[in-house]
Amino acid sequence: MKGNNRKKNNHGRSKHISDDRIDRLATFEGDLALFRAMELMIENLQDNLQHMKEHEEYVKAVRDRLVDDIQEKRRIFVLASGRSAMVGQMFQTRLEHFGVQSRFITNTRSVPKVNEGDTIIVISGSGTTPIVIAMLETYLIYNPFVIVITSYPLSLIGRLGDVTVKLKGRTKKDIERRERGLDSTLAPEGTAFEQAALAFLDGIVAELAVTLHRDEKSLLREHNQGI
Repeated sequence: MKGNNRKKNNHGRSKHISDDRIDRLATFEGDLALFRAMELMIENLQDNLQHMKEHEEYVKAVRDRLVDDIQEKRRIFVLASGRSAMVGQMFQTRLEHFGVQSRFITNTRSVPKVNEGDTIIVISGSGTTPIVIAMLETYLIYNPFVIVITSYPLSLIGRLGDVTVKLKGRTKKDIERRERGLDSTLAPEGTAFEQAALAFLDGIVAELAVTLHRDEKSLLREHNQGI
């Protein structure tokens, strides 16, 4: 039997990185990695909050369109892939609580028909996800109203939106940390966008509830009851 010469860390697991980045990360500023990762999340959300305040017209455009959709009983589709799809699915569930006829789409195997005037909400941090582009382009011939949420409004998906909301992904502080080999572990690619998208869409839910005079009880009436 061959011996295992791989180095072990303090927990007896094999190291996956040959340089000293993880060792530096473990001792950086003396805090647990969990705390530093959460600090990154909070900083990112604060940056996005300030960004939204500076570009409030886009937030209002999304809110007004969705309010109109709900009042006019239009259908709303949510389109995303990967972890962004999980964010989209949570938002689509909230739309159901408003009594909206909504569908969540994440692959080409089950693509519901879209009618002219329906709304499609696309969530894509990069704005270049191939499967999302393919599905969105399939729908464009039906002339839906497209809302895009992305970190790159000049991407292909970003440019296809009737309203495109930019959410900040990596911040300057993140880039500085990355140069020191830190943030790629504390905040893997896409994480900052996904967290900001979740907070933004939950904020839109609050806007819809206030604008439409819905309280928690009225929303819960549309909630699926557990067994």
